Amino acid sequence: MTFPVRQEEDEVASGRVVRVAVIGVLVGVAAILAAGLLLFGAIGSVRGTVVGPGELARSERGEVAGALQTPLEGPAAGLELRDRQRRELEKWGWVDRRAGIAKIPIDRAMRIVQQEASR
Repeated sequence: MTFPVRQEEDEVASGRVVRVAVIGVLVGVAAILAAGLLLFGAIGSVRGTVVGPGELARSERGEVAGALQTPLEGPAAGLELRDRQRRELEKWGWVDRRAGIAKIPIDRAMRIVQQEASR
């Protein structure tokens, strides 16, 4: 039994290639537009809550606030904040006396956690 041999055309189906290219460009443009809308929507939603670096550095909200400094404050303000935070970490005291919640120096607390973990 013999099968007929057919020769394929030596041309690329240019219509199909053009359609795929146009669809690819349209999908890319749509993705860029969607990303732009999402970005500008996100910027617009936080626009009222943005604070300047000086306000954040003075807010004393964690390590990031201590690391940020404005040129007007200089490094001394950051060092002073770090020293106050360090003194706070080294204090003994009551957080809520009625509930029996106390704060202890951070070094002591870390030693206690380490001892309990090694048991």
